[in-house]
Amino acid sequence: MKSLYDDIGINYSGQRRTDPRIAAQINAKLEGAKRILNIGAGTGSYEPAGFDLVAVEPSAEMIAQRSKDAYPVVQASAEKLPFEDNSFTHAMTVFSMHHWTDQAQAFREINRVVTERFVAISWNPAAEPFWLTRDYFPEIYEKDLKIFPHQRLLERYFDEVEITPLMIPEDLIDGFLAAHWKRPEAYLIPEVRQSMSGLARLKDVSTGLQKLEDDLKSGAWKSKNAAILNETALDVGYVVVSARVRESN
Repeated sequence: MKSLYDDIGINYSGQRRTDPRIAAQINAKLEGAKRILNIGAGTGSYEPAGFDLVAVEPSAEMIAQRSKDAYPVVQASAEKLPFEDNSFTHAMTVFSMHHWTDQAQAFREINRVVTERFVAISWNPAAEPFWLTRDYFPEIYEKDLKIFPHQRLLERYFDEVEITPLMIPEDLIDGFLAAHWKRPEAYLIPEVRQSMSGLARLKDVSTGLQKLEDDLKSGAWKSKNAAILNETALDVGYVVVSARVRESN
């Protein structure tokens, strides 16, 4: 089972770490869960402690980086969950839905194996691009518009769909794409970019990186983004999704 993260996931656990402020928002939506399925679980970030939880992850590279104390993991995809009907009360996924090859099928599978709620961290395709994807890598924004699920798709397969903004703190320790919105120099570091799937999908990043480096040296980046420099957290379109599953679809 070949996965994108078999290629970009090397040292993923070093760059993509659980940020407690984001974890708290996920955990609040999982309150009352009796058994949780974590889909696209990766190395185990954001898996809440003290639950009966099973992880699903397609990438062998990511599975190999899971801690020996992590929850049990099954190598499988969201589109074909190897579990019986009604096996879990809740399902969760963190920055995974845009990698699913057939989101509709995955949603049907979630409804099949889960009895109560589906909780996800995602990005809202209705959001405006932030400075990285607006000025340097607009192709990421264009790709994301096509691969992240819209609210209307979620509402086709789930009930009571709640979508709330996920504010990104200036000192976020989880290195996903917008993590360094106030630390632009970080994007020039290859090790930082390595675990960002948005950048990993691009064939050539040299032009955008050179423009960013030039703008940092000239002061153009600071001038253009002065409005955000006094902010301690930013809304860049990431969201927390919480929805009630349906009995059948």
